[in-house]
Amino acid sequence: MMTSRMTLNAVLPCCLLLLSNLTMESDTKQVNEQFSVDALAEQWAEKIQQPIQQSVQLGQEAADWQQQKMHALSEQQQSLGELYWTEYQLQKKQKNLQSLQAEVVQLQQDIDTINVLKQQLEPQLEVWYAMLEQQVFSDLPFDFDERKRRLAFLRSAMDKSELPLAERFRRLLEVISIEVAYGYGQQVNQDVIVIDEKPMQVNLLLLGRLAWFYMTPDEQQFGWFDRKTRQWNSIPINEQGDLRLAMAITMNKQIAEIVNVPLGVQR
Repeated sequence: MMTSRMTLNAVLPCCLLLLSNLTMESDTKQVNEQFSVDALAEQWAEKIQQPIQQSVQLGQEAADWQQQKMHALSEQQQSLGELYWTEYQLQKKQKNLQSLQAEVVQLQQDIDTINVLKQQLEPQLEVWYAMLEQQVFSDLPFDFDERKRRLAFLRSAMDKSELPLAERFRRLLEVISIEVAYGYGQQVNQDVIVIDEKPMQVNLLLLGRLAWFYMTPDEQQFGWFDRKTRQWNSIPINEQGDLRLAMAITMNKQIAEIVNVPLGVQR
């Protein structure tokens, strides 16, 4: 019995030692296996990480290229827009130039026409002045002194060679306009005229350029001016018509109405 117990006591430490060794081997094996797994995982991680990094790098390069492309496209569009704008401005200036050239041609033609008219106008002014002068001296001699002074002033202006032709023409037209205005309307004024070689103060009725009548202050005698003889002639009572009423209307002493005046005596 004691021998069996001693044998068991001797074997037990050996078993424990063996078990301990087995445990250590198992732990060592597990550690080695764990180390191998970690190393393998790290290798796979490196293999996986490399394509990812390359993919990220390629994506960044693609983004950079796309940005450069957009920038280049924007610059190209801007340059193209500037080109179109420059072409538009060039076409616009070409049209303006063509328009100006046409205006220059037209102005040159106008200048040539003006020069021709100027050569023709200067002698024509003298013709018109002569006609105007003849009209004044053959017309009814109303406001005669004033009209002669106006003609003399015009003659003096037309004889001034330093006066521009346009100014001489303007002054001639001004006098002609005044003479034309005399042909409209009517007026009454008092003046001294010679009747039968005797001076007499009378009322004078001027009807445009149609006729010129006189009436004595007592309203008993009437007469008319003869253009041919340049003298005053009396009008018979039966041919006086409404001269008295015409005088009163022109002097605003009567309401205006249609009157009968002896224009027939002018024949």
